[in-house]
Amino acid sequence: MLNKIRNRQGFTLIELLIVVAIIGILAAIAIPQFSAYRQKGFNSSAGADIKNAKTVQESMFADFQTYGRTQAAGLLTAAADLTGGAGVILQGPIVASTATVVGGLLSGPRPDPSNNPPTAAIASGAGVSLSNGVHMQADNMAVDPVSFTSNSYVMMSKNVQGTRVFYTETEATAIMFTQNDAEAGTTLAAALAYGVLPAPTAAIDLAAGAATGNPAPYDKWAAQ
Repeated sequence: MLNKIRNRQGFTLIELLIVVAIIGILAAIAIPQFSAYRQKGFNSSAGADIKNAKTVQESMFADFQTYGRTQAAGLLTAAADLTGGAGVILQGPIVASTATVVGGLLSGPRPDPSNNPPTAAIASGAGVSLSNGVHMQADNMAVDPVSFTSNSYVMMSKNVQGTRVFYTETEATAIMFTQNDAEAGTTLAAALAYGVLPAPTAAIDLAAGAATGNPAPYDKWAAQ
């Protein structure tokens, strides 16, 4: 029995060093891949939300013949909703709201049906949803003084932890994006302040794939 105990052998130092080296190699490969998957997930959530919001815009136009801008409160307010221009930046997570529930909303003008012919506009709206960490803004263009509607919009989104800013507009069927790997942790507001996206009156030339007057690296756009 004593001889059996003496003959037992443990791991040598070389063997332990080899195991540690293998673990280190695997960690060096896995950690960047994990980070890349997380970034892909963040970007996908912002892209999916703006795609859904675009569907809401088109449904709103089908129902009311007008497009909307983002509004944080679900309660429609005539002073804000009857003019075209920049909407507020919505921050997820939020669920789709109605006209009486606080949440995310696309709101815009439409003719007052109580007047025939229409002589004024009333507010209309449709709820939107946003995923956790996603920021989104929709700008509708100036209201037509004859039809009392807004017939065009631009819209953008970004996940705070993501590296892509997504963009779409009235005439675009695709969702466009521009990417900057250094933008992880940057809000949509900061991206707008830097000049990532053009003003509503200077929409991106999607056919050319570039934003007019925007500084690099935000001057290159691609379809999602």
